[in-house]
Amino acid sequence: MATNNAIPSEIRGVSTFMVKTFVNLIVSLPFLIFAIYGLVLAEEEAKADLLLPSVVCGGIGGFLIVAGFFLGFLASFPMPMLVKGEVELIKRHPSMRPAYVRMLISVPFFALGGYMFFMTTMPYVYPFVIAVIGFWLFFKGTTRYLRNLCITYLVTDRRIIHMYKFLWLYTNEIPVGRIISIQEARGLFEIVTGRGSVVVSSGIGARMTIRMEEIDDPGPVANELRGLLPE
Repeated sequence: MATNNAIPSEIRGVSTFMVKTFVNLIVSLPFLIFAIYGLVLAEEEAKADLLLPSVVCGGIGGFLIVAGFFLGFLASFPMPMLVKGEVELIKRHPSMRPAYVRMLISVPFFALGGYMFFMTTMPYVYPFVIAVIGFWLFFKGTTRYLRNLCITYLVTDRRIIHMYKFLWLYTNEIPVGRIISIQEARGLFEIVTGRGSVVVSSGIGARMTIRMEEIDDPGPVANELRGLLPE
C-alpha cells in the first residue's frame, strides 16, 4: 500500500519539474535568441551597434533563467511556521494565468516586428518599436510569474497570513478576532476563468489589510473567512 501511494506523488513531482523547466526556458528564450542573433549578425556583418543591445538581452535572459530555476526549485512558495495547536484551513498562491496571458499577448508583437524587419524595407525604427512593446509585455508577464512564486496566502483558525520571500522576507498577519471586513473582487474575465481577489481588513492602513490577489476559486476562501467571524 505504501508503494502504491508513493507512485502518484512521484509522478506529480516529475510533472511539476517538467512544467517549471519548460516555463523557465520559455521565459528566457526570446531574450537569449535575440542576443545570439545580434551577436552573430554583429560579428558577420560588422554591425557594432547591435553588440550592446545583444549583450544586454543576453544578460536579461541569463538572469531570468537563473532566477526562474532558483525560485522554481529552491525558494518557491514560502510556508509560514504554525504555532502549536494552530490548524491550517486554506492555502492559496496567486494564479499564474495573468502572467501567461501577458506572455502570450507579446507573441503577435514579436511576429509583426520580425516580419517588418526581415520581409519589408521599412526603416528599422518601426520594427524596433513593435519589438520593444512585445518585450515590455513579455517582461511584465515574466516578472509577474517570478513574483507569484514568492507569495503564499494562508488561512488558519487563528490568523490570516500573507508571506513574501525572495531577497527579503515580508509577512503580514491579521488575527481572526480582529477581522472587520471581507470583500471579494472579481471582474468578468476573472469570473469566467474562476479567479478573483479576497480582501481582508482589520482597520485602516496597508498593514491592517491583506489582499489575496488573483487566486483560483476565491469563493470558498471568502466563505471560510466569513465563517470565522464572531457571531
